[in-house]
Amino acid sequence: MKKKKVKLIILMLALSAMLTAQPNQDSILSLEECIKLSLANNLKLKQAEMEVKKSHLRLKEARASGLPQVSSFATSEKYFDIPVTMVSGEIMNMPGIMVPIKLGTNYNVSAGLQAGQMIYDASYFASLKLFGKMNEISSFNLEQSREILAYNVIQMYMFIQVIKKQIALADSNLVALRKVHSYSLQHFTTGLIRKIDLDQVTVAINNLEAEHDNMVLALSEQLTMIKYITGTDQDMIVELSDDIETITFNGQDEESTIYPIEMKILEQQKNLASLNNFLAKASRKPSVSVYAAFNYQSQIEKLRDLDNNDYWFKASYAGIRITLPIFQGNRNTHAINQRKIELEQAETGISDFQNELSAKLINERSKLTTNRNSVTKAEFNKELASNVFNVTNLQYGQGLKSLTDVLTAQSELNTANMSWLSSLLQVKLSELEISKLNGTINLIIDKKINLVEQDLN
Repeated sequence: MKKKKVKLIILMLALSAMLTAQPNQDSILSLEECIKLSLANNLKLKQAEMEVKKSHLRLKEARASGLPQVSSFATSEKYFDIPVTMVSGEIMNMPGIMVPIKLGTNYNVSAGLQAGQMIYDASYFASLKLFGKMNEISSFNLEQSREILAYNVIQMYMFIQVIKKQIALADSNLVALRKVHSYSLQHFTTGLIRKIDLDQVTVAINNLEAEHDNMVLALSEQLTMIKYITGTDQDMIVELSDDIETITFNGQDEESTIYPIEMKILEQQKNLASLNNFLAKASRKPSVSVYAAFNYQSQIEKLRDLDNNDYWFKASYAGIRITLPIFQGNRNTHAINQRKIELEQAETGISDFQNELSAKLINERSKLTTNRNSVTKAEFNKELASNVFNVTNLQYGQGLKSLTDVLTAQSELNTANMSWLSSLLQVKLSELEISKLNGTINLIIDKKINLVEQDLN
């Protein structure tokens, strides 16, 4: 009976462990889904979004400074020595002399409201335009962050798919080499080859296994990074569904009429420099504001008289203030000259970027053409090398080819496969880079995300 109880307890514990264990979930992600997840969950992008919100609030703060400003005040003063005022002796029948008189009480208390409203200030309106332009730049910076994030996700996605293909090729080569090793072992047993020949095959297998392990490690690292970028749980098993051969970027051979985001930011920075110049000039112009105040004041000798209404007196006033700067040590002149230089710098930066962009597009399109030709040749070489290896391997098994021929054919097949994959990856990277340079990458991103959302709906 005791043994049955122990077995029952063990069984219950095992069932409990199975029920409480949470197996890793699998997630199959397309490229579009990875982009969407990264834009929704990436923490660095969330920081950029917060910066846009801050920019909106800075604009509202600047606008608020031109609205009516109302404040309340209260003061209480204790005079240890009552101020002395010199008055004419005429009022005291002492003509021809000035008589010192103490005017005031021990305590002066006042409380009231004061308000002001700016009527015209060129600097204020220029500042509003300046903050508005900074707000636009902040929005463009967010767009650029989205673009960079999606660009990195696409790159990483394609790297992962290439590594997976490389691993599959390595697995296939290992299967083939192990067959060669099996043949070689038979040939060694029958005395057709030497021990050193058999060792060559073993070395080739070991090298390929080490290369395979390194690729598996690289794949694991890339998957870890794409989980981080997309905000996916690191314990989740992720599979990527889109084959690199099916990933396309349209419009690579066409001239785009869309500015890249960097150009938009430079244009806004030029406008910002122009507004800074206008702001510096605006500080020379007059400003007009109105103000008003209403308060009660009490002058008493003792604090106990504070609640006596007979000692409280009201006062109110309103006024208009006009301020016209006259001389500030040429500070404004120097500021204006600096803003002119900043504007010239912005214009020069735009011209330099346009030239650089044109050169990069020429080079990238040339690279794309070369890589496309390389893919065609590499694909043809891959098929030839595969046929050569299969025939050589078969003939080696029949004793018609040497081990050196087999190892050479296997090495050439591996080189042809890797060359094809490398060329294919370079084509996709060139297409992606051209999309970034001609400003169409965000259109591609939005299109892919919209397609995913339609599928989900």
